[in-house]
Amino acid sequence: MHSSRDIWPDIAEQVAGCIDRLGSGKFYPRFFQMMKALAQIDQYMVFEFSPNGEYATCRLAHNVEHPDLGLELASLYLDGAYLDDPMLQELKASVLCQTDVAPYRLLEKRQLPPVYRRRFFNVPHFDTKFSFIVLDRKSQHLFYVNFYSKKEDGFADGQLDSLKQISSLIGSLLLKHFRDERKQRGVIKSLLVSGLSEREAQICDMILQGHTAKSTGNALGLSESTIITYKKRAFKKLKISRKSELVRFV
Repeated sequence: MHSSRDIWPDIAEQVAGCIDRLGSGKFYPRFFQMMKALAQIDQYMVFEFSPNGEYATCRLAHNVEHPDLGLELASLYLDGAYLDDPMLQELKASVLCQTDVAPYRLLEKRQLPPVYRRRFFNVPHFDTKFSFIVLDRKSQHLFYVNFYSKKEDGFADGQLDSLKQISSLIGSLLLKHFRDERKQRGVIKSLLVSGLSEREAQICDMILQGHTAKSTGNALGLSESTIITYKKRAFKKLKISRKSELVRFV
């Protein structure tokens, strides 16, 4: 257990390791190592929301014991369940104009509606989650950060104090990593990580380059109707409806 006095010496090296690996795949192992020094976290989830709610995407889904379960829960959440997340709505409403990180919240599963509780807490055996929102001032996108615990009494007092004290630093590290990660991956890789198939990402990339459905079909050897079908499917996954929204997404 950590007291308020010994947090920084304990994690200074881990923070430096995270900074050295921002934007790369090696960031996450160091990030998880840093977080382990703060609290026993059983699942990490970070979701990105556009300013006007046009789309939401998952930037991090990691269940420590069952990685596949983390991805499954993230998919279910993005499939509309986020609209029923009371903590998300509360935190979004509390984002302050002068600060990048909204006040944090601690939620116990007994506070949730039965259906939502059963799907996202009972099945993976979680009891508590610690959450906060980071605002990207450049894009005005919101990043919803969630740390889950399986312990019946939730995070220990010392662990909770540590998370509260360092939430701003955690948010800044994640935001910088996501920015650098997106730049390094390029357009197609960014679209792939958002859940598109290779063909859907390829067609979206050509749309961004100014191609029409006809010229895209000619270039790829596909019919115009097939291109339109792929485009509709991709836009639905990204929760957008027009090219201008695709430009903002990437």
